[in-house]
Amino acid sequence: MAELLAKTSAAVAVDEDLTVLLEWCNIESVSGFTVVIENAGGGSAGDISDVQIDTSIDGGVTVLTDQHDGVPAVPIAAGKASVGTFTETAAYVRVRAKCSAGDDTIVKAMLTADSAVGRICTLADVKGRLVDSGTVNDIVINTIISGLTVLFETHCERSLLLNAADATEYYTGRGSYLQLRRYPIVSITSITESLTYDFDGATAMIANEDYRLVNNGRNGIIYSLLNDWSSMPDSIRLIHKGGYCSAGQTPGEGEFAMPADLREAAIEQSSFIFKRKDDLGLSGIGFEGGSISKFSPMDLLPMVKKILDSYRRVLP
Repeated sequence: MAELLAKTSAAVAVDEDLTVLLEWCNIESVSGFTVVIENAGGGSAGDISDVQIDTSIDGGVTVLTDQHDGVPAVPIAAGKASVGTFTETAAYVRVRAKCSAGDDTIVKAMLTADSAVGRICTLADVKGRLVDSGTVNDIVINTIISGLTVLFETHCERSLLLNAADATEYYTGRGSYLQLRRYPIVSITSITESLTYDFDGATAMIANEDYRLVNNGRNGIIYSLLNDWSSMPDSIRLIHKGGYCSAGQTPGEGEFAMPADLREAAIEQSSFIFKRKDDLGLSGIGFEGGSISKFSPMDLLPMVKKILDSYRRVLP
């Protein structure tokens, strides 16, 4: 299973020296990727004379530079953009560009991929644990990881992965503390309470005047500074982002990396399921640290369950 991954650079000043627009991005692409380079102008507004697409299997330790010479097409004049589409798969991609000698400009880049990255662990994580360097099992492993993400979130009664766009959720208050279903909290666009459910007509609450994040939002708990939260069903509307960055992704400002123990739990469980995928219905399968009487692909290992229990949502 795959999902669209998009990475966009900030506006980057580029001159005659090769300049990084997007540092190593873990895309784990399953069916190619696309790079868009825009010459936004500025400086002497020179043409972009070269774009280099570098790939790596390990985040920049082993590097293959300029893998797609001539794509996207150059030169790219000020105010213009060029698109490069690649059918090859890749684990990590870096995008660099430069101008002709003596020129400089401002450049933006966007990288999109049909990707298996939006997970608690990556395809590479599991293949490394299985010592599998081929691609024949990639679809099966990706399917296991995807299903495992749903299972983990169900067990923890919360969303673990950071949402790309604002999510709108409704809550019922029970006292001064409110715990969200999507955390750690990365950003809050608005919080409104309405006993008539006219949220658009209600006044949005103000951070540190009406409410405060407890422990910087790491546990998803918001404390009401004035009164208890409204106990009317679904009378609190939150528009926000929350959750951990996908495994292998570098957190942006205010974002939280995937915890190492949660990622390890996903690797262990995914590896276990893959190894036992043909054992459905067998009884008495043993494994290090315990055993199960009958295997199911959704049984949780004792170590995994212990880790997940520490991430369960506490407040109703």
